[in-house]
Amino acid sequence: MMDGIEITFCRQCKNALADVKTIEAEMEDLAKKAGWKARKSHERIKAGISACPNACAAPQIKDFGVVAFIIPEVDREICTACGMCVEACRENAIKLEEYPVFSEKCMGCGDCMRACPSGAITGQVKFRVLAGGKLGRHPRFAEEVLITDDVNSIVDVFSRIVKISMENKMRFSHIPGCVELLKERVRG
Repeated sequence: MMDGIEITFCRQCKNALADVKTIEAEMEDLAKKAGWKARKSHERIKAGISACPNACAAPQIKDFGVVAFIIPEVDREICTACGMCVEACRENAIKLEEYPVFSEKCMGCGDCMRACPSGAITGQVKFRVLAGGKLGRHPRFAEEVLITDDVNSIVDVFSRIVKISMENKMRFSHIPGCVELLKERVRG
């Protein structure tokens, strides 16, 4: 925790799809330089960064959150259609036809990739960037602001959240219309 910014990172368990240490270092550096001061705990800007869709850092209930996921791809040259991926999928998001086919229920957790004995399932790691979540009297889940594979984009969104908070002299998720304001600035 740095002055008025509290950042929670997942512990990088066996489910981790990405190394979030680069994001961690950049965000902590930005937090130290920001100058945001919080008199009380509930005034701190809270962030949660998770290296997989299990989201142990609780990014859905923070001012700023990041969740890593994969977009699974099947190499048909080496896939044996053994069905291990189907058994491993807790979301029932894979149907085995000639090769595995992923439905919209796929969360991108990578369980299928880890279960594949031939290594036929791989995937590109992406990050779902969330904003505006909070607990308390009027809880709200964070909304998706951006999907990216670029660490600089993630840090830029976090920087914008800190800036918006400083301009409004209020924790980001307590600002009326905070997510819409952030989306305008990210697009603009």
